[in-house]
Amino acid sequence: MMNDPVTTRSDSPPAIPAPRENSWTTVTRWLLVINIVIFAADFFVIRRGVIVPPGHAMPLLASYGFFSFATAIGQHEFWRFFTYQFCHANIDHILLNMLSLAMIGPLVEEEMGRMRYLVFYLICGAAGPIAHLVFGQIGMMSVDIYTPLVGASASIYGVLVAAARIAPDEEVMLAFPPIDLKLRTFVIIMIGLSLGAVFWRWQNAGGHAAHIGGAVMGWFLVRRMLPINREDAMARR
Repeated sequence: MMNDPVTTRSDSPPAIPAPRENSWTTVTRWLLVINIVIFAADFFVIRRGVIVPPGHAMPLLASYGFFSFATAIGQHEFWRFFTYQFCHANIDHILLNMLSLAMIGPLVEEEMGRMRYLVFYLICGAAGPIAHLVFGQIGMMSVDIYTPLVGASASIYGVLVAAARIAPDEEVMLAFPPIDLKLRTFVIIMIGLSLGAVFWRWQNAGGHAAHIGGAVMGWFLVRRMLPINREDAMARR
């Protein structure tokens, strides 16, 4: 998904919670590394684009990982439900996503344990394209089966919901306006904005639909995947 106007980008939240001490845990760190390496290889090393049907320009590595219904469903390339989460459209896209993940991921990983957190992250990301399709089927937005979808934001919205469940009163400093919000309030606002973007068909409505999919899946999974107590969480690391 480059700067093609019909390409759907899964954007990340514009503000993030403050980091906690000793927050760099293994899965979050490796998710950051994989995303950054793929982006850097595409944009600064390979620097070669390809055209994917019906005429979208994509970086080389992203062309093997992006999601579209024509490829993932029509061509049975089901791995794209997961690989699209590691592809990004431009420097702003990956910067916002990775900064958000670095800030909120360790909190959720600490509570869930590494393996549960990784599964949670990937499933929330896979729910993004499904929500895109559902909104299209109920007539809230148009769905082009060839439109590429890239970005980690569906995963990050799921992690945001989990973080709001774990620490609802954690303070979040907005970039603009510069005010403090409780994490729970922030997450509700972000989901509301994505719902509005889909309902009123704002720019990148498909990306916002993916946000909602990740958030809903996060809400569904978080109570089932959080350990009952902290001793259980420690045992799962």
